[in-house]
Amino acid sequence: MTRMRKFILSWPVMLTAAAVSLASQVLSTSVHAGSVSSFYPDLGEDGWIVDTSIFECSLVQQIPDFGTAVFYHQAGESMRFYLRSPNSPMQEGRALLTSQPPRWRQDLQVRDLAYVDVQRSRQPVVMDAAQSQLLIAELGRGMVPTLMRRAWFSDTESVHVGISPVRFGEAYAEYHQCQGNLLPVNFAQIERSTVFWQSNQRELSAQQQAQLDDIVTYMKADPAVYAVDINGFTDSAGNARDNLELSRIRAFAVQTYLVEQGIDENMLTTRYFGSTPQFRIVRNEQSAEDRDRNRRVTLRLHRDGSGD
Repeated sequence: MTRMRKFILSWPVMLTAAAVSLASQVLSTSVHAGSVSSFYPDLGEDGWIVDTSIFECSLVQQIPDFGTAVFYHQAGESMRFYLRSPNSPMQEGRALLTSQPPRWRQDLQVRDLAYVDVQRSRQPVVMDAAQSQLLIAELGRGMVPTLMRRAWFSDTESVHVGISPVRFGEAYAEYHQCQGNLLPVNFAQIERSTVFWQSNQRELSAQQQAQLDDIVTYMKADPAVYAVDINGFTDSAGNARDNLELSRIRAFAVQTYLVEQGIDENMLTTRYFGSTPQFRIVRNEQSAEDRDRNRRVTLRLHRDGSGD
């Protein structure tokens, strides 16, 4: 179940009498001469919105007239941060990422952190896990991470996009807890899974069981998964009858393990094809590596709404 909470921006009492936006509360540095278009969260705007589930976690801040700033972590993937904007004014290229103090922390210094790629798209800035952690660290210090880039429509106009640290700690704590509860995999990672086998192997290894455990964990968590096709194949070594039997043993070894872990047997359809040429990944095997690729049991998960 997805859970969403909002953490409203609330500035310190010493500032409540000042009807100013965050943009006016930040020390300004410029990477280009000329005028500046600044985009920062306004006072009174919703601060951080946390959306949590075992499938994904998001931490979102609205940036008026620009779009949103998003920390996003999907199950089985690395966390990332991105800006989302329907029409970003930032020119494609590289933006300077700075860390700027709010006006009430004049004792802190402006710091240049990194250069970040900018694309002309609805997600003009995307940062990997390491860069995302850098942003989180600066927000945790009460700083205002700010991206600076020339505007696409003018060589003399620069664009500043900032993220507010207000109420970040409380929101991030919930987001971080969500990350710890994510499933080990997402549906796209297991929708079409392949379990490879050693020559003459008939029983599941610990590594193969661990691979199947991730599938079991996901299936138990997502009621939209309604069926699994299990298909066994071998390489072309040996005779066709023995290979057909070996593919049967391996396919049913997978089925039996899934059922033992609590998967409804009625959801499973198991078939086996031996070394039938049209089902080989490598049709004409020339090496041990080719045979390794053909010795396999495949699993195809079917899920409501996945486009089956």
